[in-house]
Amino acid sequence: MKCAQFFREFIKRPKQVGTLNPSSQILSKEMARQIDGASNVIEFGGGQGAVTLQILKRLPENGRLTSFEINPSFCEDLRSIKDPRLKVINDDAANCERHLDSVDYIVSSLPLRVFDKSHRKRILDISSKSKKYVQLQYSPFLRKRLDSYFKNVKTKFVLRNIPPAIIYICEASAKSKS
Repeated sequence: MKCAQFFREFIKRPKQVGTLNPSSQILSKEMARQIDGASNVIEFGGGQGAVTLQILKRLPENGRLTSFEINPSFCEDLRSIKDPRLKVINDDAANCERHLDSVDYIVSSLPLRVFDKSHRKRILDISSKSKKYVQLQYSPFLRKRLDSYFKNVKTKFVLRNIPPAIIYICEASAKSKS
């Protein structure tokens, strides 16, 4: 049922959803694994909660996960996760600074490749202020852009996902922001 709903949302809003299928459990676990030890995590594009649930499994008892999701249907799915550490905000991730004072770790499933240049720049400007930024993509074409925002960018490939995915793990703010 969740896959069918996800597919319907993709058909309605392909540039917002970004892919035909929700993240696999393997991909979700790998993304969440990158934030071990963090207590203040922000999620951009929580979708139906596949990655959200895995982050919550790794978050300490006193931790906080704030998930930004622009799609109202997906917000309902996220709000059905009954965990007091989770706060769901139905707004564009580009507006996260209106809702939060600080940004520690960001885990993003946003389809940045299909965003217009100014929207992508806004997301990366915000993300470059974080200690660690984990970005899911399905194309290798974001690497050069991330290198201009972060000192250290690592790449992990997750083949057991449809489609196969790339996770960019970015640390420490960088020099210029082009």
